[in-house]
Amino acid sequence: MVIRRALSEPLLLVAALGSVLLATTTLVALMVYAVSVTEDGVRRAMETAPVATRAVTVTTSVTARDFPRIDGLVRKQVADHFGGVPVQMTSSALSDSYAMPGQEKAERPELTRFATYEGLDRNATLLSGKWPVEGGASSRIVQAAISEAAARAMSLTAGDRLSVVGRLDGRRVTVQITGVFRPGDLYGADGVGDELLVTGVQNADYTTYGPLVVSAGTFLDRFTTSVSANWHAVPDLGGLPRERLSSFAGSVAAIEPGVRTDCPDCVFSSVLPGMLTQLDRAALVARSTMLVPVLQLLVLAAYALTLTARLLSDHRGMEVALLRSRGGGSVRLAVLAGAEALLVALPCAVAAPFLAPALLQLTSATDVRLSPPSTAAMFAVSVLVALACAVLLALPAIRSTRRTYVEESGSRGRGARQGILQRAGADVVLLVLAGLAIWQMRHYGAPVTSTAGGGLGIDPLIVAGPALALLCGGMLGLRLLSPISALVERFTARGTGLASALGSRQVSRRPTRYSGPTLLLTMAVAIGVLSLATGSTWRLSQDDQARHLAGADLRVAVPPGGDGRESTYKTLPGVTAVAAVHRSVASMGGADVTLLGADAAKLGTIMLLRPDLSATPLAALTSRLSQPGTALPVVVTSGLADLRTITIGSQALPVHVVGTTAAMPGTAAGTPAVLADLSALRTAKVPGEPTEWWISVKDHDTSRAVAALGADPEETVTDLAALDRQLGGDPLAAGLQGALTLGFAAALAFALLGFLVNAAVSARERRAEFALLRALGVTFRQMIALLVVEQSFVIALSLAGGVLLAGVVAAVVVPAIVLTGQATAVTPPVLLDIPWPTVAVLILAIMVSLLVVVGGLARSLHRRGPGGVLRSGEDR
Repeated sequence: MVIRRALSEPLLLVAALGSVLLATTTLVALMVYAVSVTEDGVRRAMETAPVATRAVTVTTSVTARDFPRIDGLVRKQVADHFGGVPVQMTSSALSDSYAMPGQEKAERPELTRFATYEGLDRNATLLSGKWPVEGGASSRIVQAAISEAAARAMSLTAGDRLSVVGRLDGRRVTVQITGVFRPGDLYGADGVGDELLVTGVQNADYTTYGPLVVSAGTFLDRFTTSVSANWHAVPDLGGLPRERLSSFAGSVAAIEPGVRTDCPDCVFSSVLPGMLTQLDRAALVARSTMLVPVLQLLVLAAYALTLTARLLSDHRGMEVALLRSRGGGSVRLAVLAGAEALLVALPCAVAAPFLAPALLQLTSATDVRLSPPSTAAMFAVSVLVALACAVLLALPAIRSTRRTYVEESGSRGRGARQGILQRAGADVVLLVLAGLAIWQMRHYGAPVTSTAGGGLGIDPLIVAGPALALLCGGMLGLRLLSPISALVERFTARGTGLASALGSRQVSRRPTRYSGPTLLLTMAVAIGVLSLATGSTWRLSQDDQARHLAGADLRVAVPPGGDGRESTYKTLPGVTAVAAVHRSVASMGGADVTLLGADAAKLGTIMLLRPDLSATPLAALTSRLSQPGTALPVVVTSGLADLRTITIGSQALPVHVVGTTAAMPGTAAGTPAVLADLSALRTAKVPGEPTEWWISVKDHDTSRAVAALGADPEETVTDLAALDRQLGGDPLAAGLQGALTLGFAAALAFALLGFLVNAAVSARERRAEFALLRALGVTFRQMIALLVVEQSFVIALSLAGGVLLAGVVAAVVVPAIVLTGQATAVTPPVLLDIPWPTVAVLILAIMVSLLVVVGGLARSLHRRGPGGVLRSGEDR
């Protein structure tokens, strides 16, 4: 009986099957996507993290006697706390200072130092010569290798000798340079090597060259006189699962108390625990943010299913009433309805896990390596969603089993002008909840909150905020359906057109018949426009972040004293302007600030300052920087606007603030910064050698210029295009885009399916009415015009309401959910971008699709003759 009863309504059965299959498949796909994005994002973040970020460093002062004890202690603590995570353990040490040849008696001699680095021969490229070998304490000549930068600074090559004198003991040491090398990843600029090894020379109170790298045995025998030693542990985090991030961070942090128990003077330093904790939070925020489109889709799917179920229940109302009058009890009728719902839902539960990956491949726009959860997990989600859909399908039918035949007959009339939820004020309650949730989202910055146990968890109210806002906004819009339809009816009643008069009267007399598809279409359109707005805003924000971090199309950091490079950079392909920039750290108001000294005359065409970050245009700011005065003209970030003195080195200068910016291009987020004219700095006797060159390229196309720069080890290139690709390729930051794409496609499918079913059922229930109209002489054109008037009212109200609702929700929600890959606020602040041309194309496509459906229904009704319909006794 269940099967025969279901097959008696093939249209509604197919609609219910399609809705449940779409809901289960989409939600399983979104679960797979959320898991894949977070796993892939965490994996990429750990694989690409710089060595210095992953390293754990222990530093202390050692002698030859206590070095073995401390070395064993540190290695044991690292092994115990790193567990099964692979780790590369190395040690290094740096000696006291030695005077360079001929500098022994100078008041401020030039210096060098000896050093040893475990594993340097495996992490560096030997350019010439060979690595030094062990030399005993009695050996007169010490073999040493030097870095490429040190060899250039000291004018040394492999085979050269030099004699240095100890600053503390006056002991002379003869050194044989055996080789020249280039530091690799571990001891390179991004590794754990000391600054002297990377740069080759340090200019502070004394100028220090080197270091002279000797073997470990030689260093212990001849240079370990209470010197500084370091141990570096660099773990391989590629295989660390996301679930272990928090616990592993705690385990790494526990190394410090373990080491300091037996070595009180040891100093532990590492940003790894903080990085892992932040990464764990970023993964949680990314996953929770992707729940936003999931919940929107859940609400839409639930309503679409409820609408289909209500149509099915209304269509079978008299049948159920007759069954009840002939002895069918409520329990048996409810079981019948439940069995029919399960007949639709269970096949979808089985099919969804197999269809979800294929759907994900078609709709996912991000480069994410799919790593689906276990098959059992996918089937569990699919079954739960399918059972929930079955409940939604069965509820209206179960509720109708309590009506008698007389009650059912009496209820078939004009109907209420408002639904039960509207009469109960549910939309107002939802508005309050949505407002509270969105306020919390904007206040906390992410749908994550602290749990009672001190950890982090997902706040369900914040996550549900946008979905609640869309639902309550659509329901509030339904309150306008009745007065607007009544107003349209009065207007069309004065005309002579039959179709417009009958169509508007039909909507005005039965507004609840049209409220279901209106709300469904409104929410679907709102979700579509909101998805477009979020995607466009995210892409714009990535571009803004890249421009702000780069500061210019190209930024090339060079060693001090690179004045002669300007002519080289000007000849690069596509270059339109080049400006020298001096970057250093100064003090202002007792806090460190980044000082940028630039050629103000050229900076106006090079610096990428977003206009809203400053109340004064960039051209005016750079012009003011060049104005002479007793105080140094500067542009500062907002927090420094009230300060009037800057300390550069040991020199305090009065400043005149000629402009402020919310953030300074070319600096990291949240960094206080000061911009001054380079010529003005030099006039004030402040050293202003160029440390960077900012370059502008035609049409921001940096590819040819970067290729022409080559790979000079002295240059560090910040490329705007590469930075933009890097930010856009972060799965944790970009993951929301794929979820929005999938949710957007599913929302449109639900809307089209719901509209088609509702329009078809409504037209079928009114076959007798249409047959009578045709018998009275109504033409096909008038028939289709009648349907177009009725459905156009729904379509126009839904499209306009959906766009308006999406605009309001986007303005308050989108800036709060667009975050960095580290789940932090974006710098510069997010600007909402709604792509109106794309929205217009979307609205036009939806309108055309719906009108095609209406035209198809009209033709179907016209083909059926009035005689058969009038004799069938339908719609009595």
